[in-house]
Amino acid sequence: MNKKSSGFILMESIVVIAILVIIVVVIASRLAGFISKAQEGVCATNLKSVEIMYTSFIDENDIDHKDSIFNQFIINNFDKICPVGGFISYEYGKVKCSIHCSECDEYEEKEPVDKVPWLKIGYDVKNTKSEYC
Repeated sequence: MNKKSSGFILMESIVVIAILVIIVVVIASRLAGFISKAQEGVCATNLKSVEIMYTSFIDENDIDHKDSIFNQFIINNFDKICPVGGFISYEYGKVKCSIHCSECDEYEEKEPVDKVPWLKIGYDVKNTKSEYC
């Protein structure tokens, strides 16, 4: 009896589905990480913009900061600052988010460094031997 099989058997189908499920889970977890990083970046950028605008507002109107003034400024000028919905506050001259406050520090402008650590000035390529030869 010579029986020709056309198509996949059940075991082959299960293996293919299992592999596809694993790939989808890996991609979904990576995508979630990218989305959260993007939300942190958006929040940090928005906080910096709010900080600049609010500082200009209190300087132009010659008023001192109060939480009630800041809250009214936020209500009047912005719909959504944090994409996740964090509470926005003004503390010690900085606008902070209740969810992303620790992540926003990495987006702040840093002072420029005088020297680039990996750039060797005066490095002579012709007179050196590779470590891997």
